[in-house]
Amino acid sequence: MAVLLLFLGSCKKDKANSTILTGSWEIRSSQTSIIPTINYPPGNDSILKFTATTYLLYSKGSLVKSGTYTIVDDSSFDGPPGLFTHRIIYDGDTTLKKFFKVEGTTLTFAWGIFELDGGSIVQYERVPEM
Repeated sequence: MAVLLLFLGSCKKDKANSTILTGSWEIRSSQTSIIPTINYPPGNDSILKFTATTYLLYSKGSLVKSGTYTIVDDSSFDGPPGLFTHRIIYDGDTTLKKFFKVEGTTLTFAWGIFELDGGSIVQYERVPEM
């Protein structure tokens, strides 16, 4: 029981940060492992939309996935220290550590092991509500 309480305390939810995600984001680029970056033009209609607790993922205008998410403070990103300090957990699934940051109108997600050329980075740009 004490271990469970310790674990829950270490995965503190940061509800204030969910407001920085609220809105619609359109994909702009993705890069996985050593594969070259793929760039997506504005108006590609691949949107990730967040409310305070839910998400909707659209690909070319069609809803492909939806659910809930939480945000936790986590500085264990496998890269430069302090680069990513928040993690998003989709639908309660903690098997993949997906980190994020928002800078201006850009939302960046990163996950994987970058030292072994196994990391992924996806960037979105904030767009008007759809």
